Amino acid sequence: MNCPLCPNIIDSSIEGRINYKLWHCPNCDLVFKDPELRPAPADEKSRYKYHNNNSDNKGYIDNLNLAVKPAIKLFEPGMGGLDYGCGPEPVLSGLVEKEGFECFNYDPIFFPEFPDERMDFIFATETFEHFFEPQRDIKLITALLRPGGILTVMTERWNNLDQLADWWYLRDITHVSFFHKKTFDYICSKFGYSVLYDDSKVIILEKDVVTDRC
Repeated sequence: MNCPLCPNIIDSSIEGRINYKLWHCPNCDLVFKDPELRPAPADEKSRYKYHNNNSDNKGYIDNLNLAVKPAIKLFEPGMGGLDYGCGPEPVLSGLVEKEGFECFNYDPIFFPEFPDERMDFIFATETFEHFFEPQRDIKLITALLRPGGILTVMTERWNNLDQLADWWYLRDITHVSFFHKKTFDYICSKFGYSVLYDDSKVIILEKDVVTDRC
């Protein structure tokens, strides 16, 4: 099995009490569900529309602000950006625009058109865990960012392989890729980022100014 991020060749899957067939890459520490467990497009779309992720949900807004608030402190006047994986009802872009920054929306299912220009910042909140092919998506995100641009990622991270069997994050059928702190170390090294902020759920990265790798 090839890791969808590095891609390293993985010899064996994680077995035991886990109800899902998982693979762990020892090179980049990505854990991912077996490709046979990926939801069909119709099931994936239905699941996303089921979420109560809208502007009337205070809990959802509070959760988004865990990413928005620390990120906008790093923005400069006139910056424009993108919510990558905004879902069927974009909310984050509205929060960012209230702070005075233009923010476009992209979602492969609901908003499939990209803006024409490269972005000063990109948000990917509760998005990375849905990537079937993380290398492809992160490469695309990196190409969309200007050198010196800011990438804000929110995703739950795994810490111990022995605890995966009881991890609630695996239960969502659309959650297929799971990141460790060391996975983000690999991403920074591979794609050219440095860490500006990390609270273990939200990580803010700055794209390398000198080396534009995509």
